[in-house]
Amino acid sequence: MNIDTNAIEAIVQQVMGNINLENKASAPVIDGEDGIFRDMDNAIEAAFAAQREYMMQPLALRYKIIAEIRKIMTKKENAETLAHMAVDETGMGNYEDKLTKQYLVSKRTPGMEDLMANCWTGDEGLTLLELSPFGVIGAICPTTNPNETIINNSIGMLAAGNAVVFAPHPKAIKTSIFAVQAGQ
Repeated sequence: MNIDTNAIEAIVQQVMGNINLENKASAPVIDGEDGIFRDMDNAIEAAFAAQREYMMQPLALRYKIIAEIRKIMTKKENAETLAHMAVDETGMGNYEDKLTKQYLVSKRTPGMEDLMANCWTGDEGLTLLELSPFGVIGAICPTTNPNETIINNSIGMLAAGNAVVFAPHPKAIKTSIFAVQAGQ
């Protein structure tokens, strides 16, 4: 099988030329403010520092954070705004479906309740299962569901004691930034 690398390069160039990057240029980003970074290295460094501090906090704080994310993201004005933004900015999906998904991931994504410690005892001794954080997790947000991905991943990853760095699709920058800022 022969692979024509020139043909592949031409296809890549054509696709890249068709991508509308206007949204990326117009998205207001102040490096580090509200957890929004222009530079991935700075975002990762900040996430590592935050995660080291976060994992030392009591589990009660995680419960509060997850509850607050759920509360904020199910507020009618936030849910409606994000649903409209996602459809308008990406040109994908429809408002009603986006709104349904927004409520679904906000209310039903497993949080702390799925991360309970457990133990067993018997003739062979005692076994303790206590889950621990992984660290910093990178999450790529698709154009199709940018806000839902941010909400879902935030709840799951923060519940587990991790930090997350989101890499939004260029056609969903404004929606992604709004979702991150609203969830704080």
